[in-house]
Amino acid sequence: MRARVLLIDEHDEARTSLAQRLRRNARLELVGAVASVEEAADLLTTGRPDIVLLDTHRHDGRGIEACRELKQRTGAPVVALASFMTPQLWRAVHEAGALDYLLKHVDTEQLSRSIVRLADRCQHP
Repeated sequence: MRARVLLIDEHDEARTSLAQRLRRNARLELVGAVASVEEAADLLTTGRPDIVLLDTHRHDGRGIEACRELKQRTGAPVVALASFMTPQLWRAVHEAGALDYLLKHVDTEQLSRSIVRLADRCQHP
């Protein structure tokens, strides 16, 4: 079974690159790659993602609020996606509803394996 993934990252180049990387794994199905929670609204329903990857480093500083909003809008687990993670940021996004976090800069295979592992964990608790 393929894990259905929705990617939300406001940085165009990062979003495009991550989407290409995720499409390479046969166990992942990218249901959408958008810049904001607002753009993701329809995909949360029509795409039925198993997992939502949310970039928490937003230019407006609303990464934590975006995580909280996503958690309210969907039953899919939200995973914080970041270039770096501090203990303080992890605590904040976790309290806002993030299941876990992944770092963007890891190699494609490791990133894909981590996403599949998280999706499997959520589907088979």
